[in-house]
Amino acid sequence: MKERTTSSPLKRILVNCGVQAKEYGSCVAAKVPQIERDMCLKEFLALKNCMQNVLKGKP
Repeated sequence: MKERTTSSPLKRILVNCGVQAKEYGSCVAAKVPQIERDMCLKEFLALKNCMQNVLKGKP
């Protein structure tokens, strides 16, 4: 996905990491109320990686 230029870091994250955020949120929501640590680790790490790349200025 091509990164769009915006002013705030949070706005850039929301614009560029929506797919990863949705996948992580869907995973967590599907497990409620039996949530355990690292249950959605793969999805969390994908979101974290996306956020870090956006903040570093990488597409």
